[in-house]
Amino acid sequence: MRKHLFTTFFISLVICLLTQQSQADEFPLNLMFSKKDVPRIQANTQLPMFKEYWQSLLDADVNKDHNILREAFIYAITGDRKRGDLARQEMLEVLKKKRWDYFLEDGKHTLGFLRAGRTTAWMSLAYDWIYDLLSPKERAEILKQIKEKGCEPCYLALYGMRHPETVKGWGFDTEFEDHYEVPDMSRWPVILGHNNFRAVISGGMALGMFALGEQDDRFNDYFEILMDSYYRFIKLINADGSYDEGMSYCNYAMTYLIYFMEVMQRKTGDDLFDAANYLGMIDCNLALFLPHHLEPAGSVNFGDAGNSLNSAVSFWIAKKSRDGVAQYVAMNYPQGHDIFSLVYYDSTVKPILPSDKDYFRLLELDWITTRTGYGMDDLVVAMRSGPPSNHEHADRNSIILKFGGELLLTDTKHPTYDPNSPGWFLRTSPAHNAVLIDGKGHQYHKGEEGTNASKASAKIVRFGERQSYVFWASDATPAYALIDEDVQSVTRTVLVFDEIPCLIVLDKLMKKQNPSIFTARWHIENSDKKGKGTFDKNSFIIFRPHARLYSVCAGSPEIQVDSDFLPLPESFGVFPFIDVTSTQLAREAFIVMAATPLDRNESLPKIKIENNKDQWTIYLTKNNQKLKILVLDRDELPEFEIIEVK
Repeated sequence: MRKHLFTTFFISLVICLLTQQSQADEFPLNLMFSKKDVPRIQANTQLPMFKEYWQSLLDADVNKDHNILREAFIYAITGDRKRGDLARQEMLEVLKKKRWDYFLEDGKHTLGFLRAGRTTAWMSLAYDWIYDLLSPKERAEILKQIKEKGCEPCYLALYGMRHPETVKGWGFDTEFEDHYEVPDMSRWPVILGHNNFRAVISGGMALGMFALGEQDDRFNDYFEILMDSYYRFIKLINADGSYDEGMSYCNYAMTYLIYFMEVMQRKTGDDLFDAANYLGMIDCNLALFLPHHLEPAGSVNFGDAGNSLNSAVSFWIAKKSRDGVAQYVAMNYPQGHDIFSLVYYDSTVKPILPSDKDYFRLLELDWITTRTGYGMDDLVVAMRSGPPSNHEHADRNSIILKFGGELLLTDTKHPTYDPNSPGWFLRTSPAHNAVLIDGKGHQYHKGEEGTNASKASAKIVRFGERQSYVFWASDATPAYALIDEDVQSVTRTVLVFDEIPCLIVLDKLMKKQNPSIFTARWHIENSDKKGKGTFDKNSFIIFRPHARLYSVCAGSPEIQVDSDFLPLPESFGVFPFIDVTSTQLAREAFIVMAATPLDRNESLPKIKIENNKDQWTIYLTKNNQKLKILVLDRDELPEFEIIEVK
């Protein structure tokens, strides 16, 4: 009997010691990774692709660059007490803030938007990673503020998005210096409920909720609204994985949405990965990939976007899907790394080179791209058609072209959010590679509600791939008719010959009764003050340091080519453009452009455009290549026939 009791006691003691050892080996919350993951993460820091990034974290000027997440992470991975103490001091500074965001409901209740989402996430993760450096009093105060300044304001925001009829008025806390005026915020609960805000709020709040723990009296309320918010957000991700705010905002949203999904799976066992086409997001990222010398990991910047996915997002998708292309994209085409790149990277997923069969892509957004590859010097042509979206510009039927590492037809990246700033003009049609009718573009708003969607829409009405070229056509009539009811038709047809390479653009513009002057405008990349253009009667050349674009134009009525600059103060930059404009008023116009991108030392090709009534013939001779195209201008959409290409 005594032997049996001793055996039972010994087994219980061993189990107790093992349990204590297991607990000692874990972070108290284990929100995003556990201590058993640390050796793997440490090994990742020494991989060639991460070594420089990791060294930049270690070498950061901590006296000027205060970053709670970085310092807490370094302590968690290395045990560097100095960095842990820095994280602790920065957390204590955050506790002194009156609010964690600068938006209010009813002028008094803090709303948790982007800043609160980030702060709640960082404070929750740092609490987990430097727990042993915090006193019991500090721990209690941090959790108290995570709830009061983080989770509760975030809950209030999500509740308002879910029940906009209950909102008593959202606005800025004017004590914050960097706010700007938005005349009408009455629809913000609806507007913000359909963009990246929802994802950022959800990710931060989910980490805060699990930091507080299931014993918190609001846990069930938080959990319910977060799950509701997740399924509302993923409706914004199209079936093909595309996202209408562009890849940089997709990346921002996904950074926090992954926080949400990861902590949910770790704490509840629920895997939410298959609820949306996250793998398709990689394909979308590839379709919009636009590397050039000014931005080696750029993305087609329709609207306010302009960067590709961070490697952390792509590595997470690769890890979850076991997809080699996603792994390759993360390793070779990232916008950059962040600390979770080191966490999500799974070396057992073998990278696979993306297929060269997906170079021509029409996204569900009605954004269309074609390319010769994903390299710096490859040709990329992209056009923005489709419906309105948050962060959009007045850019329907606008074209972007990249070749030789240079943007040769460009779109201004990320203009001001402030509608009272002169820079707001950069969001309008005249600041894009679009058509103008009597100098005006299509419908856009004046920022009355911020950078929300307009009412303008366009649609890809034909597209295809034939031997030696691809083509598409977009109808932007509804967008232009919102400004001028007399507009009958605005279409743009594009042909791209990859091997030559050559771009053909056919603009057909029609009015019902009143004649107008029609213009096709083309912008020159000059953000580095190294872009310029020259022009003649019917041709122009755009110059960049590593490449050029030579274009010959014709039209009915006859056209003239000219150059000018956007009417903005030089403090906003200098924005040159080329205009191809009809020389007389008409109810109908047809403008043809044949353009070929060239290396900086390549000789100019011979391009000629002939016209016989409604028949146009385009001839191009470049090196040993010849192209002859017949174009018929008879209806809203021209027809074309390739007579010769060799």
